Amino acid sequence: MHRVADIPCSIDLMKPIPEGDSSVDIPQQAPLSGSSLHSASSFPTEEDEEFLRTAALTVADLEGILGSGPSRFAPRNDRERSISEQVASLTRKEKKCLENLKQRWETRNPDLPFSDSMYLRFARTSPGGKKFNEKASWEVMKKFDHHYLSLTAEVLEPQLMTKTLFPVPGLRTKNGQDMFYMKPSRYTPKQTPTEDIIDNLAYVMQSISSSERSSTDGIGFLANMNDWKYSNFSVHYCSEFMATLQHRIPARVEIFLIVNPPSWFPAIWRIMKGMLSWNFRRKVFMIHESKLDKYLEKGFEAFLPDDMSRGTCDTEQLVKDFIAYRKFVEGTDVAWDTSLRY
Repeated sequence: MHRVADIPCSIDLMKPIPEGDSSVDIPQQAPLSGSSLHSASSFPTEEDEEFLRTAALTVADLEGILGSGPSRFAPRNDRERSISEQVASLTRKEKKCLENLKQRWETRNPDLPFSDSMYLRFARTSPGGKKFNEKASWEVMKKFDHHYLSLTAEVLEPQLMTKTLFPVPGLRTKNGQDMFYMKPSRYTPKQTPTEDIIDNLAYVMQSISSSERSSTDGIGFLANMNDWKYSNFSVHYCSEFMATLQHRIPARVEIFLIVNPPSWFPAIWRIMKGMLSWNFRRKVFMIHESKLDKYLEKGFEAFLPDDMSRGTCDTEQLVKDFIAYRKFVEGTDVAWDTSLRY
């Protein structure tokens, strides 16, 4: 295994790119026509949250139904506020941003409204240096593919079971942000359509960004580059992936750890960094696995997938438990249909 320098990728490996010329133009996807897709959404709505408060489901209840494995993906914060409470606590400026986004969207797309929880997430997770940036949030809304709202664990199960990309409960950054994990060597562009891995990414990012804490504080992403080869890369796949990470989903990735990259990765970085905004580049770090202590909460080894030498969490069981949990909350294995926050 090659040792690499513990350096932030904002320190360029080649001649710096001017701030105004750091991204790649990717065609925007036009909003779909037709009726609202809220009923098909696997992500939280105000109605879902009201159901949870009424049903008073606890983690203990879920452990009794699902077992300790799947229930570890359940929300642990009993103080999660309702959407109406969150909106009431916003500043005047933040409320104005939220109201403007909702009015602007529904004026232009009367047959395709979002839930209030989604409007709030769009406003709160605007890409760039500041949250509640109306202009930046609006761009994400325009690029958001409503197809993502119909994704479920049942639909995505074959892709999820490749163990390529999934959330890792308990694994957190030093700042307490929840994390998701990827082993890019398990994806080969010539064998699997790019759309499959992007759907996987969108589904996971949405599922862990639905809580107030994660949408406010952001989330983290760890890419385990062990066994990665050039056959696992394509420019199209990379550009779609980076665009989704940055500005196609209402989620803020606050740290992106590229762990154990091969010695020749700087050649890929030269391509990849042109797809990243100047602000996002500062969140990317290429490190050796031995440096994880610097970025992750103490005790992370118990939650880190055992794909990595320092990880002790059974990777396959972790993915199976995530699927079981999501199927439960999405109603594919039970009579009622609701959603729980990760």
